[in-house]
Amino acid sequence: MEHARPTIRQIYALAAALCERAGEEFPETRGDASELIERLRIENGHPAPRLEDTPVRGPPARRRRRANAF
Repeated sequence: MEHARPTIRQIYALAAALCERAGEEFPETRGDASELIERLRIENGHPAPRLEDTPVRGPPARRRRRANAF
């Protein structure tokens, strides 16, 4: 049994199939995708806050290597 995560191509194919099933047009831009996600989340009663209500995350913290790591 394979335990690898789905590929990006598989994720896009799944998203396109779900859009088609729901009668939605696959979004052309990031903005269109964000609007569609927000609308579907609200329609589904998703308990998480809206994307614009969450704080913007900064870049990930860089890990420091110890001087005597080797």
